[in-house]
Amino acid sequence: MGKTLLILLAGFAASFVILARGKDQRFIGSVDRMVGQFTSSTAKNAAASGAYMALNRLYLTPSWRAGYNNLVLGGDTLTVTVKNDSIGMTPIPHRVKINSNAKNGKTKNLTQVLVFDRSFNEFAVWAKDTVISVTTQDSLGVVNPDLLMKNAPFMPKIDKDSLVTDASAQSHVASDTSDVDGLHSGGGHFHPGNGFPNGSFYYDSTATSQAPNVIYIQGDLHIRDNRTIYGIYIVEGNVLLNQNAAVKGVLYLPNPSSRVYNKQNGNSQVTGGIVTWGEVDGKNYQIIVKHYPKFLRALVSNYAPNNPPIRVLSWK
Repeated sequence: MGKTLLILLAGFAASFVILARGKDQRFIGSVDRMVGQFTSSTAKNAAASGAYMALNRLYLTPSWRAGYNNLVLGGDTLTVTVKNDSIGMTPIPHRVKINSNAKNGKTKNLTQVLVFDRSFNEFAVWAKDTVISVTTQDSLGVVNPDLLMKNAPFMPKIDKDSLVTDASAQSHVASDTSDVDGLHSGGGHFHPGNGFPNGSFYYDSTATSQAPNVIYIQGDLHIRDNRTIYGIYIVEGNVLLNQNAAVKGVLYLPNPSSRVYNKQNGNSQVTGGIVTWGEVDGKNYQIIVKHYPKFLRALVSNYAPNNPPIRVLSWK
């Protein structure tokens, strides 16, 4: 009986030792996994932090491309490259790629961000759809194709409600049957007279506020031959431009089905800019769009203030 008890006690002791060792090994394995998850998490957070740092610098200086090399954040080593995006050797205009690489021990993490480094108002034409037979110029009249953006990667935030409210306050609302010159052959198009509405881009050029004329067109806007109109136009329908028709201001078309096009066999001109969800087509003649920053700034400052100078297109 005594020997049997000793054997049992020895067996229990051995079992407890094996069990304790097993628990210790599982505990050590669990700690190792926790450490691995922690280092992976910190590396991921560091990579994201590096991307945010680069975005902040680009926000302040869009031309910045220096990046960061072997920057230490806590226990992480961070390298951030900033370069113009390309397909092979062909650059993609206004796209900037950020690669943020973080390392913590043997753990690595990469955050990639694609950025558009311009604001929409830096372009003479900003169109979500296609653009055909359009010539863009800078404010001095020098042809510059880089001022044309077709198939835009994003559309700006523009406060249409405020535009319509101000147009109503200025008595500048045209229904789809309005025709100020009495010619109804256009099928209900709004045909403003030469110099409409007051011969100036500004509603009251003597006021210190320099508020722009705002005109809301519920249907189509049709500008006849040799006529010049002024202001910011919100057009629900199409914009038809006759020969030598001119707009000194901004055309904003918020509907994808809308078009800006030449109606007759001749060129037309917009001095200011075009922002449209639809297409722009000169119809084998040219719509000449001269970028005029002052008019576009009036749109931005009054009705589109929440558009950053850079825009994140993708984050992974």
